[in-house]
Amino acid sequence: MLDIQNEFDPLQLVILGTGIGLKAEADPALQQGLPKTSALYSQPDPKLTEREFEGVCRALEQLGTVVQRPDIVDSPEIVDQTCPRDIGFVIDDLYFEANSRYASRNVEHLGIDPLLKDIESRQYIKIPKDVFLEGGDVMPAPGKLFVGLGARSSREGIEWLADVLHQRGSTREIVIIPHDVLHLDCCWNVIGPDLALWCEAATGTFTDLEGGPVHLDFETISVNRAEQAALATNVLVARPGHILARDNAACEPINQTLESRYGFSVERLPFDCVPSIGGSFRCATLPLKRG
Repeated sequence: MLDIQNEFDPLQLVILGTGIGLKAEADPALQQGLPKTSALYSQPDPKLTEREFEGVCRALEQLGTVVQRPDIVDSPEIVDQTCPRDIGFVIDDLYFEANSRYASRNVEHLGIDPLLKDIESRQYIKIPKDVFLEGGDVMPAPGKLFVGLGARSSREGIEWLADVLHQRGSTREIVIIPHDVLHLDCCWNVIGPDLALWCEAATGTFTDLEGGPVHLDFETISVNRAEQAALATNVLVARPGHILARDNAACEPINQTLESRYGFSVERLPFDCVPSIGGSFRCATLPLKRG
């Protein structure tokens, strides 16, 4: 059931968020916890949000992906269930239940618990309550694991994850990327074996666990601050060479570069509601199996 080696193999099984139940008011704690570069602008209309999700669901299913949707959790603590990527993530054949600084995010996991009931106990790992790590800051790549250090994920969380993977026999090189946005995938996204979208202005020095600088042999596509703010990096590779991206003027230069210079098929979809609360295609999906 679980197999995530990277961000670009064919997507076979994914959990997609929902607009149903989205509250009219944002969570004040979430608002206060956002970096200035990722301010919430407004709470979108639930019906329009769900219509946009249905469009994403159809696009993925047409590509052969099995799409699962969360149960709606009736709790005053939950503001929305639009971004399942943050509440859990898969590395190799291990599922990690995230621990957020914000209680409302952790309660969201109740909505996807039924979809994960068949995972073996040895493969299901809960992140301890004394460290913080969200899936938007975790990005597996061939031989590597990129982990963002920012407002939502702590150094202690990264070190805990590295230790668990080491104990499980992983040989992935851990690369820490400090950033000033909401999550790593808002400024860095690996879309091919040696290709990434990168807003360099939003990141600091890439380092190893000991703090030494890491030099990558990745080719990068430069994303400026305006494009980053429109979440041009937060695309979803549905299968090699095929990307789901926003049909949005600010994202169009990146979309065109992906097509003309790198030969990607970019499927532009209307997706404005989730970006208005800080996420896009990668945030809105929790891949369980690729390959």
